[in-house]
Amino acid sequence: MLNGIIFVLKTGCAWRDMPKKYGSSVTCWRRLKQWQKQGVWERIWRKLLKQLREKEQLDFTKGFLDGSFVAAKRGGDFIGKTKVGKGSKVMVVTERNGLPVGLHVESAQPHEIRLAEKTIQSVRVPSRRGSPKRRFKEMVADRAYHSASFRSFLRKLGMKPVIPHRKNSKKGKRRPMAVGDGYKERWKVERCFAWMDNCRRLVVRYERYIQHYKAFCFLALTLLCLNRLID
Repeated sequence: MLNGIIFVLKTGCAWRDMPKKYGSSVTCWRRLKQWQKQGVWERIWRKLLKQLREKEQLDFTKGFLDGSFVAAKRGGDFIGKTKVGKGSKVMVVTERNGLPVGLHVESAQPHEIRLAEKTIQSVRVPSRRGSPKRRFKEMVADRAYHSASFRSFLRKLGMKPVIPHRKNSKKGKRRPMAVGDGYKERWKVERCFAWMDNCRRLVVRYERYIQHYKAFCFLALTLLCLNRLID
């Protein structure tokens, strides 16, 4: 059944087109739904993050925040209207090497800055001893996340915001703010979205319920972690 779910995730095919060698497509769909409801997909992903942390393959000196629009071809919950059409927003936080450690899926209607805090709060990397890792030394984001309240939120968590000012902001009309070398590495979060888009089921949302789409997201992140562990 798991191979069947992964096949649908990778190819983006309809459930009815899943090869019969993987079993019943209806059963695979029900397991995807059931395991998401039980929190299985997220627990597996976080277990792998724990192993990566123990092997010192995660770098929390810098974190990268960004969002990606996903078009929704069918109706459903958490679908918002934007200039480019109806869809949802996938928000991700990656560590310095580009592996996702935080995920939040929401309607595409709110601006990304309104979803930023929830995305940061989704970061939770377990450890064998002590509390989970939740913070970075620096949080890097583009100018869409320029907000005094968001900067204050990051500082309260002990993270340095590395976010350029908007061109139309009052401070931006004065002396340009130096964002540091960390901003030059922001391409790593864009690469993370490119990795996720290799799973064709994530490119367009066909699921009517966002929890089912989120289950596919967790599975894609799990495969990314597995690849890093194997390498």
